[in-house]
Amino acid sequence: MFEKYSFKKKFLALLLLTFIIAITAYKRSFSTLIQVIKEHNALSEKIEDVNKKANNSSNLAKEVAYLDRLIGKEGVSKEVIQQEIVNFTAKRHPKVSINVLEPIHLFKDESHTIITNQLDVTGNVNQLLQLGYDFEKNFSDSRIVNMHFYVSKKNNKTDLLHFKIIFQNYEKNK
Repeated sequence: MFEKYSFKKKFLALLLLTFIIAITAYKRSFSTLIQVIKEHNALSEKIEDVNKKANNSSNLAKEVAYLDRLIGKEGVSKEVIQQEIVNFTAKRHPKVSINVLEPIHLFKDESHTIITNQLDVTGNVNQLLQLGYDFEKNFSDSRIVNMHFYVSKKNNKTDLLHFKIIFQNYEKNK
């Protein structure tokens, strides 16, 4: 049956048949394989992004905890903070007397709320220094922004050493 065709025509027919089979194989198998490989690569990149973000979220949680230690806890009511300052002073340093506890000062702007508490105590130098140190190291509800020693005379006779401490909490407005 194929004897009547020349080798040239048989070769061209074989090339045409090979080309048709190659196109069919590409459309049936190779194109879907290439598409699956591209989709796999895209999903792998997304997985890497998710893993990086998961690592970043744990780093972010650590940074938030660090900032809470640095600027005081967020979400605690201002009255509770003031009461904790008084409790901390009274329980840890009973020999130090609270002279003045100023009212809570609140400052708000577009993005932050700043809560300020002021405590004025009297005592001897060592007691007041220890109180300041303890507030700085062990008090986590608020942060000290200013400490000031001053002397006042009572009845023109005795000198009282005062220690004024200013605490602040920063909260982000939502």
